[in-house]
Amino acid sequence: MSCRASPWIRPSLPAGPRFPTSARPRSPLGIRNLWKNPILKGSWTLGVPNMFVLPSRLFRCMASSGSGDGGFARPTSTDEVVTPLPLYSWPDKQRPRVCILGGGFGGLYTALRLESLVWPSDKKPQVVLVDQSDRFVFKPMLYELLSGVDVWEIAPSFTELLKNTSVQFVRDSVKLLRPSDHFRRDPGESCTGGVVHLESGTVIEYDWLVLALGAEAKIDVVPGSAEYALPFTTLEDALRVESKLKMLERKRFGKSSPTIEVAIVGLGYSGVELAATISERLKNTGTVKAINVQTTICPTAPQGNRDAALKVLESRNIQLLLGYFVTCIKEASTSDDSSTTVTDSEVDGDHKKLILDLQPAERGLKGQTLEADLVLWTVGSTSQIPRLQPPDAPYVIPLNGRGQVETEETLQVKGHPRTFAIGDSAALRDPSGKLLPATAQVAFQQADFAGWNLWAAINDRPLLPFRFQNLGEMMTLGRNDAAITASFIEGLTLDGPLGHAARKLVYCLRMPTDEHRVKVGISWFTKTAIDSLASVQNAVANSFPPPTPMADSTTNSSPPAAMDPDSEVAFDFPPYLCQYKSGRVHRLAGAPTVPAGTDAATGVLSKDIRAGPASVRIYLPPGATGKIPVVVYFHGGGFVVGSPARPGTHNYLNDLVARSGAIGVSVYYRLAPEHKLPAAYDDAWAALRWAVTLGDGEEPWLLDHADLSRVFLAGCSAGANIAHNTAVRAAAPGALPDGVTLRGLALVHPYFTGSEAVGGEVAFAPEIRGFMERTWRYVVSETVGLDDPRVCPFVDEAARKVAAGIPCERVLVCVAENDVLLKERGLWYYRELKASGYAGEVEKLFESKGVDHAFHFDKLDTEEGAKLQERIVAFIKA
Repeated sequence: MSCRASPWIRPSLPAGPRFPTSARPRSPLGIRNLWKNPILKGSWTLGVPNMFVLPSRLFRCMASSGSGDGGFARPTSTDEVVTPLPLYSWPDKQRPRVCILGGGFGGLYTALRLESLVWPSDKKPQVVLVDQSDRFVFKPMLYELLSGVDVWEIAPSFTELLKNTSVQFVRDSVKLLRPSDHFRRDPGESCTGGVVHLESGTVIEYDWLVLALGAEAKIDVVPGSAEYALPFTTLEDALRVESKLKMLERKRFGKSSPTIEVAIVGLGYSGVELAATISERLKNTGTVKAINVQTTICPTAPQGNRDAALKVLESRNIQLLLGYFVTCIKEASTSDDSSTTVTDSEVDGDHKKLILDLQPAERGLKGQTLEADLVLWTVGSTSQIPRLQPPDAPYVIPLNGRGQVETEETLQVKGHPRTFAIGDSAALRDPSGKLLPATAQVAFQQADFAGWNLWAAINDRPLLPFRFQNLGEMMTLGRNDAAITASFIEGLTLDGPLGHAARKLVYCLRMPTDEHRVKVGISWFTKTAIDSLASVQNAVANSFPPPTPMADSTTNSSPPAAMDPDSEVAFDFPPYLCQYKSGRVHRLAGAPTVPAGTDAATGVLSKDIRAGPASVRIYLPPGATGKIPVVVYFHGGGFVVGSPARPGTHNYLNDLVARSGAIGVSVYYRLAPEHKLPAAYDDAWAALRWAVTLGDGEEPWLLDHADLSRVFLAGCSAGANIAHNTAVRAAAPGALPDGVTLRGLALVHPYFTGSEAVGGEVAFAPEIRGFMERTWRYVVSETVGLDDPRVCPFVDEAARKVAAGIPCERVLVCVAENDVLLKERGLWYYRELKASGYAGEVEKLFESKGVDHAFHFDKLDTEEGAKLQERIVAFIKA
């Protein structure tokens, strides 16, 4: 395979005169490198810059224009000075350079395959992997993010995965492709693969290119779909859907109606898996409306998988609308012809119901109009390659009608011997002529072949034709339900818990590195063991028959059928958790986490560490020098969910620490109901004591930088309650070491309540007060109820005196305008503290407009989120 033997040069590209070798511009670095490559049967001069030693036709098309729009202009003369673009610096000037675009299954696994092969010392390629995200996403398990799988398990960072390899990772987006391996070249003329232009302005010159960019969701299909529907293809999509679901669950907090309505458009694999996962999460609090243009679900799936999926969907709160297509999505308003009015359609704040117009795709059906709170779009995708083609040579990369790259059996792009295309980017057919499906299984197998064929090409060995082996298909159907059909055993389908366990095992083995497989395996095994223990306890309890009730001689009724303790709800705490009679606790939103480390956006460092009997995540601002304030922070979550490692909390602390220049100490406190209060209060106190004793005199970040005369307590929701009670405890004589000053207490949307209504609480329905009573008693071991001073700090004179004695110099109270349940209590706390005789300064109340409870974790970059953060930063810096 020789660059010179490229018979596919396109007639649309002008031939043009060649520059004589002596007239060609030199590299800005003043050097040209020689690489003896046996595959090219000669010596080829590889220039360091992006264009100067390439053929004249490529020189003309690569000269940078001054428009800044990504186009290229032809220079008017060879004397014209062209400003060189910033070049990616390869570590070695001699070894082959492989650029892989896209960090999905195809791209990442190709990089790891190249790393695992045995290379001659002078032939081992330098590999750079480019992706717009900093995390690899195991997409087949993206649905589990909605039901409790941790983010790090299915979306580890590229830095973590590649740390023991020589592969370099660049986080950037691809702007333009400029391949040059299709040009004819004279003997001895330079042969590089081409260049890639990134959105940052960087140019990567490569010898070999792997296109593994995947496909993007095609969302702008019908009027309103781009504005109101959400895709579900990336980690960002999944986190956005999770955030929307949490918002909807929060808005229905303490309400029996209306229910949450989720519409899912498309019932291929993605739509079915979403419908099953979301319906299981919502249970009786919501309905899933699943729409499909065909009259069957998953038309390409094996019959066994399809039957198992249909059985699950029909058993849950799912409305199947088969044989319909969506023609329009819009917000509900008074102008709608439907019977729904604005008052009915609006859900607190700025959220409105959406209206979907459906038209029949089959005879005998009538058009329908549906309402939904959330619309998920799983139909259609589009290739990224067409928009990356050079504007002056739009067909330089051969594409099919779908925008996928046409390839040879060896996975080389047709007409481009130094470019490989795999995964969703490639249009490869099986021996029968049918396009291979865009699945993770195909990309995984192609990555293995692409890595081998790159090795073979560089080492002048024969390339292998790719042959796809269909091993079967798998799908998740909920937290403990899945379906697997293996291709090598005809008619065998594993479903239910057995299918779920088999699927998890297969995916664990498919994780990209051994280290990540072990970590994920341990995590999954631990969670399974906990669930299994609950099931064993349930089985033991069921082995003892319940006492037979005294027969009623006046009736002939038989005793009621026994309920399953592992499915019968003992306590429902929306939107946080359900506890079943078996004792099993299911946290509805799961517990996604992110690891500590260096935050790319802010430069803040963080690490997890033991803090006496508790644990904390400690944060250090970038470039910290001298003594700086210390902020001890307590997360929210109703005392039953959350941790410093939750993505929202972690990102918030990174931002707060970067802006305020303070050390952050975020506390891992124990959660109810497994550890009822005062466990969280005790952990909070232990963490504060640890911080103000400089980590028991052993934590270098505190030893070097902590200013103990500027210590702040802060928290949101239940965390604000913990912050207040920690401040109360600090008032005891000798509670804190000499020299420690609590400079401020910042309470954001604080969780307080009481048996007597205050302010606007008089308008609450009676069940709200009952709900607050039940949930408070659920999280605390011993209490007098809502008159407990820990949740009602000014309930009587004794409590008022204690609250007024908090040893903080200043107090800041923040509320949210649409915080239905807790805004009035925040106002009440502010008024009562000012009137209590508190000796410090109660700063002006801060209210965020048009937003609801704890909005800032999801909307920190909005106008109101920025204002709230600026106020807290100013409070710390004052």
